[in-house]
Amino acid sequence: MLVDDQSPPGAWKSELERMPWKYSQQVKVEQALASIRNAGLHYEAHVLAMEIATLKNELEAFRGRASSAP
Repeated sequence: MLVDDQSPPGAWKSELERMPWKYSQQVKVEQALASIRNAGLHYEAHVLAMEIATLKNELEAFRGRASSAP
């Protein structure tokens, strides 16, 4: 068993509060886009959503080609 005897008490909690995206507390893309829209940045959210959709389609096509390659 690993015991952390060097970090001060509460260090892990403060680490999670500073960088939640590194520890499986990630915000979903849809939630992030909603936050952007709520800030009044509708066009910017639309541009990002379209770029994400394009990247997903390209990745799906690439994976399809890679699995059917000899």
